[in-house]
Amino acid sequence: MAKWCLPEADSPRLTQVLGACIAALDPSLPGADARAAQRLGVPAAGQMLVIFVDGLGYLPLQRRIGHAPVLRAHREETVCAHTVIPSTTAAGITAFGTGCMPGQTRMVGYSVAHGEGVMNLLAFEEDVDPEQWQPCETHFERLARAGVEAAVISPPQFAYSGLTRAALRGSRHLGAVSLDARIDAAIRELRAGTPLVYLYWSEIDHTGHVHGVESPEWTAALEEFDAGLRSLLARLPRGVMATLTADHGMIDVSPSTLFDCASHPALSEGVRIIAGETRSIHVHAQPGCGEEVRQRWADYLGERAWVMSPQEARQFLGEGPGCDLVGDAVVFMAERYGVVDSRIQTPGAIGLVGVHGSLTEDEMLIPVMRLN
Repeated sequence: MAKWCLPEADSPRLTQVLGACIAALDPSLPGADARAAQRLGVPAAGQMLVIFVDGLGYLPLQRRIGHAPVLRAHREETVCAHTVIPSTTAAGITAFGTGCMPGQTRMVGYSVAHGEGVMNLLAFEEDVDPEQWQPCETHFERLARAGVEAAVISPPQFAYSGLTRAALRGSRHLGAVSLDARIDAAIRELRAGTPLVYLYWSEIDHTGHVHGVESPEWTAALEEFDAGLRSLLARLPRGVMATLTADHGMIDVSPSTLFDCASHPALSEGVRIIAGETRSIHVHAQPGCGEEVRQRWADYLGERAWVMSPQEARQFLGEGPGCDLVGDAVVFMAERYGVVDSRIQTPGAIGLVGVHGSLTEDEMLIPVMRLN
């Protein structure tokens, strides 16, 4: 039987991290979660630096912690938390930025069915306003109303991206490409007195997708980040608290563990659109075929997947308008299995080695780490 990693009612969660950091600045600020600050080990501070490392799962990090001496030195200050479901970037960063579940934010996967096609929720379509699509107010918007400035540091092209506008609106964006440049930008902001600074790093996630989380390249990316972190911590102004977290972990797949809908009639018959991603699939059936398609997927995949009805998925996604976007079935893949469709996906998308989105420990568990 598959081993699913589902949060308990009192499990620390990604949705609590930014509220905890705000409480560390001032428990009276809007969005502050003093209880979460205590549970996550985030003490009071004059300024807060939040380092968000895309794809740095708790278990992959623990397996390579010997290659990351700075992170290893802070193991005792690390809380193992759960990300949201699905365990993917669009859902996770928006949950971090709003404190809300994907069902509430409508950020329910890497992609969703939109019209006759599929829309990527990292970028959106030209005719879709991310600020209207994602209806939940962000923590940064609340802080801005209270007169508390926040700066977000990520690549310049992310300044007006769909995901930034959906998840992080209300902040001031600073563009920087290399890790050194982002560190310099963060230090400048902190020295200028900005109360809350968010530094985003995606190279570990990118390397994992291309080479796999178990590859030497992933280890090298972790080593590079850890070395940069040493430089950053040495330059932190007095009174700044640094906290690190992530949006999801990752597992490796291979062509032999992928089901291609193009060559598996049991997975294509009666299906209109496949959305989501390799490990967390939204199945949209032809009209009148929903129950039949859902049961056929469940029978065909067996213990290699958990095939949920939209109603069953609500308890994991969180109630809200996003639950209406997932079609007739939500399929979470077990072990190292995945589902792709070579009729509509590019070879590059199908060929990703490291993937995420499902409910295994490697994908669901994330670190929340106090760094000073």
